[in-house]
Amino acid sequence: MVNTHLITGSFGAGKTTAIRRLMAHKPAQELWVVILNEFTDAGLDALAVAAAAEGRYDVRLVAGGCLCCVGELEFGKQIRDILRHLRPNRLLIEPSGAAHASQIVDELALYESQGALRLDSVICLVDALDAVRLDARRAGNEWSQIQAADVLLLSKPDLADAAAHAAFASLVAAQYPAKPCVGSCSHGVLPEAALQAYTRAPVFSLIEPQTAATPPVLEEFKIAGLTGRESRVDALGATAVSWIVPQHLVFSRSVLVPRLEWLLEAQRGTLLRVKGVMRTGPGPSWSFQSHGRGLATEDSGYRRDSRLEILVGNAPTATLLDGWRDMLRSAVLMPADETSR
Repeated sequence: MVNTHLITGSFGAGKTTAIRRLMAHKPAQELWVVILNEFTDAGLDALAVAAAAEGRYDVRLVAGGCLCCVGELEFGKQIRDILRHLRPNRLLIEPSGAAHASQIVDELALYESQGALRLDSVICLVDALDAVRLDARRAGNEWSQIQAADVLLLSKPDLADAAAHAAFASLVAAQYPAKPCVGSCSHGVLPEAALQAYTRAPVFSLIEPQTAATPPVLEEFKIAGLTGRESRVDALGATAVSWIVPQHLVFSRSVLVPRLEWLLEAQRGTLLRVKGVMRTGPGPSWSFQSHGRGLATEDSGYRRDSRLEILVGNAPTATLLDGWRDMLRSAVLMPADETSR
């Protein structure tokens, strides 16, 4: 299985610089392959990466458009050739600054489901000189890159002023689920944690782990013939319950919305907060949250799984929890890979 990393970010964020640094310091005996996405076929970034590489390597160029749209066919061709004939130790993919990272993650998930590669981490570099704009506007493709990432890094931190640091902190705080790795990337040096393999695990964002009075209670959650996880943790007089289901399942928004609104009204006074992100088809995921009343929603580029968290002021009853379990089970459609065919 090929260890794979997707390195995203807006134009000028330092993606190519980070890849050059990785290639210059990789183990000489390992074969690493890089796929670079450029709008033209001049291949200047590809030449720069190749010039920096040490030992065994291959650098591929996908030109003429983003990997997620115009260049999608060529990207798929390159991936299949690399996996079939080269089988490298590591694969690094750099899409253009205009790419929707979530669509590329979906493409890679097909190969991951076949056991051909493992998407260890999705890394997004946030340019310190652009952080204020990104936080203020949250444009579709750039926001997708941030949402889809496992690792969120402030690039060029030496150029960041107080406003840039505040904007980056705001971007981090707005993410659900919370990013497992947040940090900085100076002069192309990625932290070691950026290249770790990130898997989905029950992690509570509604209660900080260090405030929990007892360790989380983990149980299996059966849904549509698959197994997810249900977790419960108590802290500071409140109880948080989390459900995480496999990314292969997709849900109907038309079923979720009325059920959510009904549960929020029925459990008013007991329910303190709700957060969730659900796979709702081959397009964007759906993110929602509530402080017990009302429902705020938006499309999300998060692609790893579907998850729901609730926070209640008192010990939840079996009836209360069954309402949320039934909502999830009733809204399931079919595996995501089937809906995209």
